[in-house]
Amino acid sequence: MKYFLYAFLLIQSMAAAMEEPSTMNWKTLTLHITDIDIKRPGEIVVMVFQEDGFPKDHEKAIRKYHIDPLEPHHQLSIQVPDGKFALKIHHDEDRSGTMTKNWTGFIPAEGVGFSSGAKVKFGPPSFKVAQMQLPDSGEASIAIIYP
Repeated sequence: MKYFLYAFLLIQSMAAAMEEPSTMNWKTLTLHITDIDIKRPGEIVVMVFQEDGFPKDHEKAIRKYHIDPLEPHHQLSIQVPDGKFALKIHHDEDRSGTMTKNWTGFIPAEGVGFSSGAKVKFGPPSFKVAQMQLPDSGEASIAIIYP
């Protein structure tokens, strides 16, 4: 019983030390999404990440925004953390919540874009390549690239 209590207190203190999205200091970023293929169905999903989970684990995105692909250019205000973060924009054509891949199993079959101009090469970009901080202008632009 003593060990159970010790483990419980240790886990509780570790959880308290982790910063939750609700306690973060948030800033507003005006995001310009360009090159949206409006002929494709589905939705555009903008995900804000810290390093954990980027870019594959969509459940670990600290913010998500959903947009209908009605115009080739869309502007929206999003909340980003004060400090380093990365953005992933996914044109989720089948609304599956995951990135559909082509026959290779690693090249996207749906449109995708990343912050800092990061690109898919032999796999998704790392957080280090895609990371950014809120620009002085408060604005950023990401083009969606389609296969």
